Amino acid sequence: MKKQVQLALAGALGMASLVVVTHSATAQQASLPTIARGINTWMARAMDVCNPATVSVATTGSPSDGCLQSNSGTTDNTLTMKSAKLRVTNRGKIVLFATGFTLGNELRVRLTLRVTKPGITTLHPHLTNQKVTFTDVTVDCPQSPDAFNARPNGAVIGSTSLDACVAPFPGLAKGNIEIIDVSLVNALTNKTVAVPGVLR
Repeated sequence: MKKQVQLALAGALGMASLVVVTHSATAQQASLPTIARGINTWMARAMDVCNPATVSVATTGSPSDGCLQSNSGTTDNTLTMKSAKLRVTNRGKIVLFATGFTLGNELRVRLTLRVTKPGITTLHPHLTNQKVTFTDVTVDCPQSPDAFNARPNGAVIGSTSLDACVAPFPGLAKGNIEIIDVSLVNALTNKTVAVPGVLR
């Protein structure tokens, strides 16, 4: 009886392995879009996450709990900021315009990208002309040691290219590029200054 159970278990494990291999070999693929002209977003000030809540709230129309504003964790509490706007075009140009900073401030745009490209040849297994989604990559624009520098009037105006940001893998600068995350970071402290958002 014990031998039969062992054989049955081995057979079940073998079938499970076969199912996994079959599933990965026949992955479902969606069609890629034909137009995506870029993104153009305003940035809101980044705050530390509130978890868990530390204060009770009495103001009507608000949740009953929250946290006092904090910028002492992953977000920046040293730079002043009035506004920031970021554009990423389908030609691969990245443009930042921001105000309210101080001479000497240095900023970088940080992007997390998920790139899918057609016409890729793989080695294991050996396949040609495939659509491949690459591992998510987080890049700084521009890359260190460069940065966008604040001018005497507090403005930050700079541009770079997606090709330069993803070096040494320039192939990631073209294809179906998902921008999973975008932020503006203090180049001197590596802390987040702003993220896409609105002020109302």
